[in-house]
Amino acid sequence: MTIMATPPRAGWYEDEEQRDNDLGPMPDEAEFHQLVRHLVADGDSRAATAGRLARRTLAEMGVTR
Repeated sequence: MTIMATPPRAGWYEDEEQRDNDLGPMPDEAEFHQLVRHLVADGDSRAATAGRLARRTLAEMGVTR
């Protein structure tokens, strides 16, 4: 009779796949793009209200490379 110390494991890939599945369903890609378009349009409208004609640049936000 052979006794195994630990049960066999599927491996790293299967562990990652299970972790991803445990997160639940992810939004459809089309829904994601629709959300981004909405956020961009909202940001553009807020910028226009603030008197800006163009999106802010990294330099305007204080970011240096």
